[in-house]
Amino acid sequence: MVKVIPLVITINHKFGSGGAYLGQRIAEKLNMLYIDHQIIDMTARKLNISSEEVTAGDEKPTSFWHSLLQYFAYIDTSTYAALDSKPVTNHQIFNAEAEAILESYKGKSAVILGRGSSYILANHPRHVSVFLYADSAYRASRIQEINNISEQESLKLVKSTDKMRDLYISEMTGHELEDACQYHLSLDTGILGLDETEKIILEYIHLRFGEM
Repeated sequence: MVKVIPLVITINHKFGSGGAYLGQRIAEKLNMLYIDHQIIDMTARKLNISSEEVTAGDEKPTSFWHSLLQYFAYIDTSTYAALDSKPVTNHQIFNAEAEAILESYKGKSAVILGRGSSYILANHPRHVSVFLYADSAYRASRIQEINNISEQESLKLVKSTDKMRDLYISEMTGHELEDACQYHLSLDTGILGLDETEKIILEYIHLRFGEM
């Protein structure tokens, strides 16, 4: 019996460009796993980090993933707060995340959002790497609408998140997040729109791998 190698789609994205939205839609359309925040849960367990390690003192975020998690109020970040505590370093976090990503799909086809997954799975034989981006105004507008914050707040968040994410990926992988040569597809969701972007990704998968 021939073993079927799972298809893995990784989506790296600029903050606010629709990565999570499109990732979930594509996973649903193709009947695949969608993997996002599960990676953080798995990483926290690997590093033996728990909410009990969080103190009531200074909660100022100093790591990239914590700062994003803390922004979204619907996520309980207490479990991950200790990611900023010594002796856990960003390199330890990235290595643990890499292990978690490799374990997360368990031999099943999956869409994996961000966290360096496109670099970690670069040599996977059935891998589609996608990078989504858009100009700051478009992304800030989406963030403003989704999270009910002011235009000024959303623009500030986009700018700060871009800086942190770019630095993190560069430091951890040695590659620039926006280097189109690192991806199979690089798409501007602000110009194409989310629906058309979804169609292009699905068509690419169909052309490359046939019917799913």
